[in-house]
Amino acid sequence: MSRDLEAEERLSHTTTAFLEPGDSIDMHSAIPYYYQLYQLIKQKIQSGAWQPGRKLPSEHELCDHLSVSRTVVRQALSELANEELISTHKGKGSFVSGVKHNRHLMDSLSGFYDDAVASGQDVYAQVLDFRLVDASDEVAQFLNIPKGDRVIFLKRLRHIDGEPVMLGTTHIPERFCPGLLDEDLTHQSLYRVLANKFNLQIAEGVRTIESVNASESLAELLQVEVGAALSMITGIMYLRDGTPLEYGISWHRGDRSRFQVRLVNAFK
Repeated sequence: MSRDLEAEERLSHTTTAFLEPGDSIDMHSAIPYYYQLYQLIKQKIQSGAWQPGRKLPSEHELCDHLSVSRTVVRQALSELANEELISTHKGKGSFVSGVKHNRHLMDSLSGFYDDAVASGQDVYAQVLDFRLVDASDEVAQFLNIPKGDRVIFLKRLRHIDGEPVMLGTTHIPERFCPGLLDEDLTHQSLYRVLANKFNLQIAEGVRTIESVNASESLAELLQVEVGAALSMITGIMYLRDGTPLEYGISWHRGDRSRFQVRLVNAFK
């Protein structure tokens, strides 16, 4: 069965969310009806009462239960869709979208693990590869080392709340942390291990983000359709003396990731 057919099959068997008897619109409030409905549904999604993948009540059911017009319902659903809290599938209805996980792209040197934990999320890393390799031309160039130097290669599939959201590869010169291969990086931050056990403090870094489409291998690991939108981030992290410590590439699911960039005024 193709991925498109599988997705349609899943949607056809999705459990429909329901409104509680006490859910209502205050007809005497100055707050617009559509905004009250928008807030009602948003609260149910953010509280976890309506889980990702759950089908929303139909427009008719919302109109009937809340005694509002279809125009009110459609405006509320449009606002929710604009915020990517729900998605609409023609002929199927509206569904609760998966949560997007925020990453602070430019203003933080924390890693994926620390960012997710700070947001109260359950983080798990499936280590797919962890070994010594010879530096390729590309890796040697980014790490400013001779081609063929020994580097530690780490490949992890990162999960948040049980769902795969990011695949990452990392290269670090072995001479900086010869005992790193003995570490279990399933439930701990690589950057914290480097700092606490090897006294390697990252001082600055450069991250570049671009949009790519999922190849067959990436789609299989990240559980998305081939060609799905991904964000690819290439990063180089430096020690205080300017020495490159890490070169890495990560692929993030476009439907589960959101990146924040902090801007500062260079002329103040």
